[in-house]
Order: sequence, then structure tokens, then C-alpha cells
Amino acid sequence: MFQDQHVIVFAATGATASGVALAFAQRGATVWLAGRDARVEALADDLRREAGDDRRVHSAVVDATQSEPVEALVSRVVRDAGRLDAVFNGIGAAPAELRYPRRTVDASVEDFLLPITHIVGSQFLTAKVAGRVMAGRGRGAVVTLSATLSGMTAAHMAGISAACGAVEAMTRALAGDFGPHGVRVNCVRGSAMPETRTIRDTFAGQTELRGAPMPVVPSALGRPITVRETADTAAFLASDAASGIHGQVVTVCAGQFVGQG
Repeated sequence: MFQDQHVIVFAATGATASGVALAFAQRGATVWLAGRDARVEALADDLRREAGDDRRVHSAVVDATQSEPVEALVSRVVRDAGRLDAVFNGIGAAPAELRYPRRTVDASVEDFLLPITHIVGSQFLTAKVAGRVMAGRGRGAVVTLSATLSGMTAAHMAGISAACGAVEAMTRALAGDFGPHGVRVNCVRGSAMPETRTIRDTFAGQTELRGAPMPVVPSALGRPITVRETADTAAFLASDAASGIHGQVVTVCAGQFVGQG
């Protein structure tokens, strides 16, 4: 699916992003991993073993919230590979780092804005820089990441919920910017994946605040989604198989939130 294509995965060491990187590698892509610390090197070693080809996996320590390192990596890929075909950004952070869950009445404006600044700012930055390069070739794909919080009435989650909604709105706007230049922009929206530390920490925080476990809406499939399912959807959106999909938010939720647009 991605033979002879070059893709960048930003914030690659996160649970979802590392799954997306694996999905790209397994489908033949040359994957350029970017993470903010040395864990990205360990991930690269894992993917090299999976791909069975050291030449198809590259890594760099890059903070996806900072303009200069992002610009430098994109320039490096274009210089070394001659092209950039797709980009995915899995930016996030531990709930405690982004100050959620937190009672709204106890949260400062700074607490509320932190997830928006961190997540939406990074998604804008990487999409802008990569999109500009791909537009010069007249083709490419940008895939952003959101969560079903954007359409829920989730207590104690105002900042992170607002960030998810903002990513989705921004994705549609960027589709308007880059679509005429042959660059597709879409968003994958996942629901809770219990295997991830982020969800485990979020549920633990909610239980502490509520004095009881957070209620979970049952899914139509009778189970939660997996990281692999979210990652495979992101890879599909970046592929030529999704050539007619543009400006969309695609929900992966096992039927938990049918009709959420």
C-alpha cells in the first residue's frame, strides 16, 4: 500500500502513534519517526526488526510543538528521500501533564488552555509544514488525531474535550487550504482504548473525582476498540485507497457513538 512512499509520524512514541508507525511499516512505507526523547530510538529498533529492513525506518529526536525542529525534519526528509507522501501526528501527553481530569470550578484558564495549546498547536504546526511541502508536489496526505470527547458530555474534561473539537474543526479548514493543491487532510477520531496508559490514568482520575468509576457507554460491538484498529484507520486515510476522502473526521468506536459528526 505504501511501497516507495515516505511518511513522517510525529510524537511517535505514544500508544496510538507507535501503532500508526507500525501500520505504515508493515505496508511497505519508509517511516520517519519523530519523538521528543530517546524512546524514539528504541521504537525505531523495534520497527526495524518488524520490517526486516533497516533502511526503511529512520528516527529523530524532535519536539512536535517546536517550529524549528519540525521544519528541520521535514526538510531533511525531502532532502534525503526526495519526497514526502504523508504525515501523521499523534501528539498528546499524560493526563496529569495536561491537567485533566479536573473539576471545572477548580481549573484555571491556564489549565483549560493547556491541552489546546499543546495538542492543537502541534497539529497545526506539523500539518502546515508538511502540507506546504506536499502541495509543491501536488499530492500527499495529512492525518490528524482526535477523540470522541469532542461529542460527549464528559465531566471534568473541558480542556481536552475542547482540544479534540478544535482539531476536528481545524482539519476541515486545512482541507480547504490544501485540497486544491492535491493534499488530502483528514482526522481519525478514536474512542477509549483501555490498553493505553492515557485511558487507564484518565479513568483512575475520574474515579477519584467521582468517588465511583466513570460510566462507560456500551458499544454496538460489545467491546472497546483497540490501538491497532485506530492505527489501521489512520494508515488507510493516508493511503491512495482513500483518494476520495478529504476533509472528514472518521470515527473508530465500535458503534459506541453512531451519528457523531
